[in-house]
Amino acid sequence: MTLAVTSIITFAVVIFLVLKQPVLRIPFSKKQVQIDYGNAPVLGVMFLAATFSISYESIWSGIVGNSAIQPYAILILFMALAYICLSLDETGLFAYLALCATKASGNSGKRLFLYFFALSSFLTTFTSNDIVILTLTPIIYYFAKNTKTDPVPFLIAQFFAANIWSVALYTGNPTNIIVAEAYNLSFIGYSTWMLLPAIAAGTTCLALLYVVFRKRIPHKIVAPEVDPISALKDKNGAIFGTICLATCLAGLNLSSWLNIPIWQISLAFALVIALKDAFAGKFLPSTKNHEAANSQVLAQTLKRMPWKIVPFIIGMFIMVESLSAAGYIQIFASNLSSIAGNLFSASFGTTFLSSAAANLINNQPMTILFTEVLQNPSFLVSAQAEKASMFALILGSNFGANFTLIGSLAGLMWSKLLKDKGVAITFKQFSKYGLLIMPLTVIAACLILAAELLLWA
Repeated sequence: MTLAVTSIITFAVVIFLVLKQPVLRIPFSKKQVQIDYGNAPVLGVMFLAATFSISYESIWSGIVGNSAIQPYAILILFMALAYICLSLDETGLFAYLALCATKASGNSGKRLFLYFFALSSFLTTFTSNDIVILTLTPIIYYFAKNTKTDPVPFLIAQFFAANIWSVALYTGNPTNIIVAEAYNLSFIGYSTWMLLPAIAAGTTCLALLYVVFRKRIPHKIVAPEVDPISALKDKNGAIFGTICLATCLAGLNLSSWLNIPIWQISLAFALVIALKDAFAGKFLPSTKNHEAANSQVLAQTLKRMPWKIVPFIIGMFIMVESLSAAGYIQIFASNLSSIAGNLFSASFGTTFLSSAAANLINNQPMTILFTEVLQNPSFLVSAQAEKASMFALILGSNFGANFTLIGSLAGLMWSKLLKDKGVAITFKQFSKYGLLIMPLTVIAACLILAAELLLWA
């Protein structure tokens, strides 16, 4: 009993530290250290190990996983794709596309609103929601500042689009990868089920965003006279990176036919891009700035990599293993069985429940926890309801990020980024938009998901 209590309390404290990110002063010194999502789970694991509340077998299982989930493979896949996308961003491609969207909108604020939503949706579909959010946010901020435009409608639209269209492809969100890897979904098999719900949710969200913000979007804007090509620091690098990304995605689609794990495919292309970044000055000179096409690109890209996600994910997997060893996963699975008893309750109930849970414990820990719950033998539902719950968990892990700022790590980083630039979108303000827009958006996606499963599962 003591071990069970220690496990659940430690898990709760770690989640609190991840969300609060307190700054503590080291005793007897003037130095301070911040407890954040990168080190909080590690501290939790160290505490459990020090109090003998977790076995070394559970720690090892949290790193290498089992036949269903391999945390190391999930991390390699995510980090490799993150490197490819960040390297592509270093060429100036994303800024170039944003300026093209601005130029194409003419002087129409409403058209620009639509174009930014579409650009965020497009980039997220083929890259990653976190990367798109953190890349486009500064661009939107500087655009709004230079045109004296209210940035909030554009920022909210960009954020919501990224967390909705990330559902469409396997690689759109680390949470997708966690669930898909656990259920051995192929890249194309994943999108076969999730593309239509993403379209339904994206269309609904755009319509609701326009209704909510129609009075705050200016009819006319005076866009700055900036040639989009000026943002493209390395044209040849952008072309090379785009070809590599497209080829990588094609390889992921063919991974089951090639019988190659998808993490190996993504890692191979990341290494190709890294070699290009290291030796670009010799083999792929920039058309604008030779200095941007040398080993500095490699250093800058590595600097921007989300390294803290590695101890965070591994630590949370180990923490969930401790909950499993204490019997909590079995209890959760048994209770969830009563909620997800049929196709429709599984589709709607699991999506809303996982969305709510994401805003209590953040979406990545929630996804790890719920994936273990759904695969527990005590989760006793029909095969159809289990499949619905699996896809509903993916929806909830993405959509939950749009309800409040603590629904995802991207939300916390996005809020901090804007605050540093003097744009305050408060927790209350963000939640108001989330609660106005997301319930109907979730319902639209769940209706399509339930219809798909009813017709084809």
